[in-house]
Amino acid sequence: MVAIVCMGQIELSPFAKKYIDIFKENGIEYDIIHWNRSGNIGRDSDNVYTLNTQVDRYASNIKKALPFFEFSRFASRIIKRKKYDKLVVLTTQTALFLSPLLLLKYRGKFFFDYRDTSYEYIGLYKWFINKIADAASAVCLSSPGFAQYIKPKKGVVISHNFQYENYVSRELVAKKNNDGKIIIGYIGVLREYDYIKKLVDCFGNDNRFEFHVHGGGDDYLRLKEYSKKYSNITVFGEYKEQQKREILETFDIICYNYPYSFLNYPAIANKFYDGMIMKKPMFANLATFSGKLINDNGLGISINHDDADITNKIFEYYNTFDEKEFSNNCESFLTKVLEDEKVYISKIKEIFID
Repeated sequence: MVAIVCMGQIELSPFAKKYIDIFKENGIEYDIIHWNRSGNIGRDSDNVYTLNTQVDRYASNIKKALPFFEFSRFASRIIKRKKYDKLVVLTTQTALFLSPLLLLKYRGKFFFDYRDTSYEYIGLYKWFINKIADAASAVCLSSPGFAQYIKPKKGVVISHNFQYENYVSRELVAKKNNDGKIIIGYIGVLREYDYIKKLVDCFGNDNRFEFHVHGGGDDYLRLKEYSKKYSNITVFGEYKEQQKREILETFDIICYNYPYSFLNYPAIANKFYDGMIMKKPMFANLATFSGKLINDNGLGISINHDDADITNKIFEYYNTFDEKEFSNNCESFLTKVLEDEKVYISKIKEIFID
């Protein structure tokens, strides 16, 4: 029997679906051990164990840390009691807080799904995460940009933030908007207020564009209020996942623009794949790994975020890009993604089924 362990809510972890689908298809019994931090009470079922503990984002670091240790104890008790044959460990936080169990009891018996950087710039921390990776039976990275930090002796496979069913229903050809304003759309959780505010100011001063912001989060109300000063900026608020495709269809360009930081630099978000699947060019930050990918593969335009001429460059790009060439670039990159996915799926089957 296998346990899928996630120091987060499984419903908010779409990458878990790939493991669940494979286990179901191959008759592998599995449990899910996860943490619901929302404050809403999640219910257990026959194979789902839920820790319901809310985290106050604005609490002190010590108070924030305590629930993580609570989840570690919660998950460890269940794992020891049920004596799983193997584990799927989702995210670095999960692996770190379960490290005593992984290194002592489950060496060579867990699949390490590495998703985000945190403190890898600290030598000791980086060494310890690599020690956990070396103890795993396999390691996958959600971005090739992480390979500079995680270098297990067995190597890694790439697991893209990508769902095959979205690929099957993808758009095949880009459709350029030749009428009216260019709609640039941001979709996702609103956390970086100052940075998104800067984008609002950038496009709000240029009536060649409309800037649409879709997403909830701590900064939603502040952004909505601030944006009222511009007639061409609309902050829509939260959306449901099933509405995402319909929202993306309204964009001419996807705003895939994140500020440079240690955390943001190597990561690749879901909207990177959304852009290729929906055949929407992306506007990105050249100072990030994904921004370089977008530029180098002809998937949009990447600009330094402090460039004084951002709107003119985007306007020129959109009016001159070739839809057919762009669409071919998307298909070419998606072909590489599918090749990586085959290797990743084969590795899961090798570890848990073969």
